[in-house]
Amino acid sequence: MGDCPKGVQENANLEECPNSPTADDSTVQALATPRSSMPTRFMTEESLPDRGGGYIWRKFLPAMFIYPMWLYIMVKQDAWSESFGTYYPLSLAMIPGSMIAGSTPLGGGVVAFPVTVLLIKLQPAQGRDFSLMIQSIGMAAASFLIMISKPHLCHVWLIVWSLLSAIGGMIFGFSIAIDGFVINIIYTTSIACFALAYMYRNMFMSRSSQEADCRRMVPSEAGALLTGGFDLQSNPIAAFFGKRLPAALTAGVCICGFYGGFLSAKLGSGADMLAYMFGVFVWNTSVPRGAELPDNMLTASSVLIMAGCSIAGAVLRSLSVGMSREVMLCWGACVPVVVIGAPVGSLVLTPKRTLFLRRCFYVLALIQFGTFDILEIKGNLLAWMCTLGAVLVQALYLVCHYAFVVRPRRQQAAEVQV
Repeated sequence: MGDCPKGVQENANLEECPNSPTADDSTVQALATPRSSMPTRFMTEESLPDRGGGYIWRKFLPAMFIYPMWLYIMVKQDAWSESFGTYYPLSLAMIPGSMIAGSTPLGGGVVAFPVTVLLIKLQPAQGRDFSLMIQSIGMAAASFLIMISKPHLCHVWLIVWSLLSAIGGMIFGFSIAIDGFVINIIYTTSIACFALAYMYRNMFMSRSSQEADCRRMVPSEAGALLTGGFDLQSNPIAAFFGKRLPAALTAGVCICGFYGGFLSAKLGSGADMLAYMFGVFVWNTSVPRGAELPDNMLTASSVLIMAGCSIAGAVLRSLSVGMSREVMLCWGACVPVVVIGAPVGSLVLTPKRTLFLRRCFYVLALIQFGTFDILEIKGNLLAWMCTLGAVLVQALYLVCHYAFVVRPRRQQAAEVQV
């Protein structure tokens, strides 16, 4: 591993499949090398010292910092009865919401926004503000845990470019006004489309996902696709772009990041979804064979991206127009939950629990889609056409993706094995 190509990042803890059909002789030899003799670019969880269980408490350092400040604010504002007495349903809802934020490519806003709008009866803009405020605590705590215990899952190139472009998208989103009903339509359509894509990813692309997870080395940046020894001819898209592939991927991640930032400015979440979808449907579809980003790396990186966007959005809103008292009371009722729940969610981000977490998200997305459509769209025929039309377009794209990308790759892999 000392001869690792420039720009290639070691994906530690994913070396359990040395017999993968895609592994070449050099990969098998690397997997057979004792871990102690492998120089790693990042410190992994296995290499961190654990002195009598003393390491566990570090995973909840954000809670130790946040709780004293939260207590001071609640006492100073005398907001105990007003906050918990009125908004306790939100506290209960954020228990699963915070765990979803720490363990899936979705922020806690996927729960916070519909609960505040449908149950608490706040305005969509207030639901957005609360989502950003609470994610700036919960997802930041989850990000801290990921960075200290699973740093090998942080893809810096994806995180940096997504955040840079998402900030521009958020500023643009904050500067334009959109009707609350339209925002609700955008929310329910975005969640439905992402849920469909996420289910397709896990049901029909699982084989390629396993192959990616079995590889130890992944490109740390787009430029490594040219310098890391990858065969561009192994992918028609990579072969078409040639030396322009890194620039094309950078442009793609910026477009997705900008749109994700715009969604975050209106819904309180979205940058994480777009970053994940870029990784699955743009990066992994376009790069040479062997350069795909593993699913757990995309998920962990999306958590950090949404945490950064949430902090930026909360600062922008607080210092430009301010937060309403209702939003701050909701925030006070949920902080003690999310600051613990999000790190716990990132802790359970293990392969054994992945299937259960995915099924929970599918059920949640279905419930939200049905609830929003029934309570908000009602008899608006145009809104129904827009929502269902977007879902159908997404489904058509996924069918084409399977026919022209996934199935040919499976056939090629089968021919290689024979």
